[in-house]
Amino acid sequence: MVLLGFRKVAVCLLLIAATGALVGCRPPWESDEIVLKVPTVDIARIRQDAIVVLQHAAGDDLASNRFVAMEAIPAALGPKGGPICKQALEDPSPEVRVAAAMGIGDLRYKPAMEKLQRMAQFKVQGAERDARAYCAVIYALHRLGDESHTTNLGSMLFDREKEVRAVAIMVMGKMGLKAAISPLKSALADETDDNLRFELTRALARCGDKRSLRRLEGHTIGRFVDEQIIAVNAMLELQSPMCRTIFTSLANNDRSPRVRTVAAGGLAELQHETPELFAYCSRAALEPRQVMQEALGSTQKPSEKQVAFLQSLAATAMGNFKHPQAIDVVGKLLKSDNVLVRIAAAAAVLKSVPQLRDAEPINIIKKAQPVTDIPSKPVTKRPKLHTAGGKD
Repeated sequence: MVLLGFRKVAVCLLLIAATGALVGCRPPWESDEIVLKVPTVDIARIRQDAIVVLQHAAGDDLASNRFVAMEAIPAALGPKGGPICKQALEDPSPEVRVAAAMGIGDLRYKPAMEKLQRMAQFKVQGAERDARAYCAVIYALHRLGDESHTTNLGSMLFDREKEVRAVAIMVMGKMGLKAAISPLKSALADETDDNLRFELTRALARCGDKRSLRRLEGHTIGRFVDEQIIAVNAMLELQSPMCRTIFTSLANNDRSPRVRTVAAGGLAELQHETPELFAYCSRAALEPRQVMQEALGSTQKPSEKQVAFLQSLAATAMGNFKHPQAIDVVGKLLKSDNVLVRIAAAAAVLKSVPQLRDAEPINIIKKAQPVTDIPSKPVTKRPKLHTAGGKD
């Protein structure tokens, strides 16, 4: 369950780009209602600081931190992140190799093609021995135009290892192929794990299944905060016509500060922000403990993990406002004691300042220490695609 845990954190930190129109509201930075006591940050310096944060995180001693960094790097650095992703294909952690291969696929980074093709071979030197990472390699090759291994994904939806099924579901969803709907529905009928059933619903929505998109919309008002956040992000990615209505309700009325913050960031991405939402996200970024405490009441105290998670989400949301005042707020978080907060802040800064993509080539600063206690899910065969029916 290591990869699933990493991915829940990582996916919650990143909102996918979407488009929209600003309707009936003044930009928050033009409103007299917003007063933030934060120092003005030099844009050129903060850009470089953000790059350094991601470089260090990509070489962190903890695999979980390297994983989150690799999830953030493709969107934050664009094509300049390709060399880091290729380098991370050698990481001792299968989870990090998954994120690296997915990043290469997202970027369509062609210099990694030869390495990926070698990793996809069976029982040869340099072959990928972990089934989770093998699924991600298939995705990268697919994005680069090599379909020679794509048919092997189907039966991995029914693998006995839950983590292998999880990556296969994610990969097939990100491919977004109509042909994947049938095997994904077969897997949904066969799957007993609630978390994976949710991920199957998201994958089906990504492949164009409208009923699954409506189910995702229903998850935004569910009992589980993690699922609410993932559903909001998925709606934004898929440009659901219900985004503005649902996000506005969540941003103003949901009991969880984390859900409110993500919904507010989604509205900003769609250019439907308000001064009140800007102020709320700013406070969640700068005063996360107080915001969490107010939501929990006097009978509970927020944990350090809850506080850091809210602050990370707030950093991501502030990046969607794309204005110097928002960058001022996020800039303070680059010096946070929590590495996940720093990663989220760095990604937000670089998203807000796209000129960064013309910078010099970027590499990992510190090589990751060898990890010897990470179990692999071995690839034992190359199964063929299930096109219909349940598990044999």
